[in-house]
Amino acid sequence: MSEFAASTTMLNDAVAGVLTRMTGGIIATMLLASVITGLGLVPVLFADVLGYVLIFLPAIMSLYLVWRGETMDVEQIKFWFFGFAAAMGASLSVLFAAFTTASVVQALVCTTVSFGAVAGWGYFTKRSLEGLGPWLMAGVIGLVVAALLNVFLGSSVMQLVINVLTVVIFLALTAYDMNRIRDEFWLVDHDSLERLQWFGALSLYINFINIFAALLQLTGDRE
Repeated sequence: MSEFAASTTMLNDAVAGVLTRMTGGIIATMLLASVITGLGLVPVLFADVLGYVLIFLPAIMSLYLVWRGETMDVEQIKFWFFGFAAAMGASLSVLFAAFTTASVVQALVCTTVSFGAVAGWGYFTKRSLEGLGPWLMAGVIGLVVAALLNVFLGSSVMQLVINVLTVVIFLALTAYDMNRIRDEFWLVDHDSLERLQWFGALSLYINFINIFAALLQLTGDRE
């Protein structure tokens, strides 16, 4: 086997590890959201202040990772990743309770197909998508600001626009992240590989969940 072929094989294996970790997080999230909804716990968990805690907990955990991520070892990152997936599952249970099971499944399938298509393009294209990074981050910040503003406005039209832009921006982020992960793994040393796999899995996981939640609200039928 040539050196290039061997390197390509190692790259593919490394990226497969990212996707496996991401998939594990998604499965954990979906299962927990389904269990909470199936047991009828949503009205109990979201009746008072605890509901706000559960809704904003994933965002708080994300900020903690930005602050402390570089100091965490692999085992801590792994524990944090699945803790984050669980927190997201609890938060998403509100949507699972609000929409029909068929709508949830439909949104999940549509997310998987669209996510897979843009991720594949980002991975296999020979173009560098690095220049999109600042624009996409600005888009995400704009979405967060708009979502917080709409908490007070309660505009259904604004929510529709936010959901559409969420799908577009996070699909673009998926292509960007896969492109970035591919380029980083060409250069990473063996000791840093697993850390990068977990952080790469987290980036893709967040993209997937945001696309799923937005598509569910755009296309789903309410209970």
